[in-house]
Amino acid sequence: MSVNKNNWAKKCLSPWLLLLTMLVALLPLQAMAAQAEAEAEAEAEAEATVSKNVVAVNQVFQLSVSVDTAINPDSVDFSVLSPNFAYGQPSVSSSTSLINGTMSRNTTWTIAVAAKNVGTATIPAFKIGSSQTTPITIKVLKGSQKNNSTAADQANVRVTAEIDKNALYVGESINYRVKILIGEQLSQASLSAPSGDGLTVSQVGQDAQNNIVQNGRRYLVITRNYQITAEKAGKVIIHGSRFNGSAIRGANGFSSGITIPVKENARNISLNIKPKPTDYKGLWLPTPDLQLQQTWQPQVSNQNDVTTKVGEPITRTITLRIKDVAQSNMPNINLIYPDTVRIYNEKPEYRTENGYSVMTLKQVIIPRQVGKVALPPLTINWWNTTAAKQQRSEIAGLTINVIADPTANNQFSPPATITPPAATATTNPVKTITTAGIWPWATLVFAILWIITLILLLKKRQQQIIAPTPITTGNVDVVSALENAVNSNDPIKVQTYYQQWRQQQYSILNTQPQLLQQLDDEVKAMMAAHYSPLDSQWNHQTLLTLLTQAKQLKVIKQTSIALTNLDPK
Repeated sequence: MSVNKNNWAKKCLSPWLLLLTMLVALLPLQAMAAQAEAEAEAEAEAEATVSKNVVAVNQVFQLSVSVDTAINPDSVDFSVLSPNFAYGQPSVSSSTSLINGTMSRNTTWTIAVAAKNVGTATIPAFKIGSSQTTPITIKVLKGSQKNNSTAADQANVRVTAEIDKNALYVGESINYRVKILIGEQLSQASLSAPSGDGLTVSQVGQDAQNNIVQNGRRYLVITRNYQITAEKAGKVIIHGSRFNGSAIRGANGFSSGITIPVKENARNISLNIKPKPTDYKGLWLPTPDLQLQQTWQPQVSNQNDVTTKVGEPITRTITLRIKDVAQSNMPNINLIYPDTVRIYNEKPEYRTENGYSVMTLKQVIIPRQVGKVALPPLTINWWNTTAAKQQRSEIAGLTINVIADPTANNQFSPPATITPPAATATTNPVKTITTAGIWPWATLVFAILWIITLILLLKKRQQQIIAPTPITTGNVDVVSALENAVNSNDPIKVQTYYQQWRQQQYSILNTQPQLLQQLDDEVKAMMAAHYSPLDSQWNHQTLLTLLTQAKQLKVIKQTSIALTNLDPK
């Protein structure tokens, strides 16, 4: 039994003994390899070379560092270049050759480098193991001393600028267009606006991009427009836009390249700013073109023969287009209307269109009294910078004949002034009139419905059913259009459709003067909320509720007419 145990122990220990023997045998070999590598590093020769030793500032050249042995790729510290050179990420290559039975190895680092300053710069020695490279002296020249290759690099980024004209008046604007031609890979690019003493500069629109080919080379072109406005007379210099970015240069299959700062300026441009003429009258508006137009709604065919009713709105839209004038210099249009009309001004709308600043002003005019009403004209004086003379643009006014609306009350007329009676010795008791409210009408509705039910039961018993005949008023489209206009919060349409509906339904609405007055007041509240200069809100649900009540009046009247047509037999 003991013999078997010994055999089993020998079988289990055999693999472990074999592994331990192999490890012991490898230790001398590893030590020998380490010693051989150390000896190889000690005996290795390191060398540094450059592709150019006379360069320009920011011109990229190649630096190669090699050692005739296989070595760790992280053995070279390139941070020693930082004070005087910019550099990229190095690429490492290793090679092994066997010639006449002799084996040789080589490791090479290749990196893109560019000098930062003019003068003499030194690439320091690199220590590899126990050996080191020899320092290299580089001569760095100014940009004007670059060779043809460097001049081609300079053409990789170009900035150009142009303006419409060099002579303009105080308050006039010109367009400044700057283009950037980019022929290489860039990062972190930016463009500053032009500047000048007494000039106001603002960017117009978004940048535009396109590609062009010049002398067989493709460029990306970025175009940006600025509006420059002169604020004072005299000679002024426009300092060109400045471009700043970083170019990635020197990248190839062996190196990742290097980031080089790029700075280019557009040319400076001289301006001659003329003063305002001393004999000019009115608001100063220098421009080569000014256009003043207006439209009326409803359309007007004869300026002196327009008839409308009290309360019917007229919409006047005035459009002013001025070339080469900043939006901030557009004039304010202020027209004085007679007291016999109510005016609602919408906020002016501004836009830029083909070099013109365009302002659109919409006014809603509602006559309040019967009679002739003269709506004022508008005249604008401006200075024609092309012809160098003062000009005048004008739009005509409008004379309207306002007639009474027989179906309307005096909700658009100004309230009458009540003069209190003279005080007397006797004080009369005050009489308070209380309005019954809606309950009498609700009672009437329930009574009418009860009568209809009773009559129908009697007719059913007699087997004679007589259906009431509905009345068609033909105004369903007007009611729908009015409700749609209220829901869409369109005050002009609401005012127009309401007047039509009010005229058609006046015979019914006149039976409820309180409801009619509430409808008129709510329409006025809507117009005031929409066109008031104050920021006020209007709830359209109130007007919709009143319209629903008014439609119920129509149903009640139809039902009462139908009851009179019933045959009591």
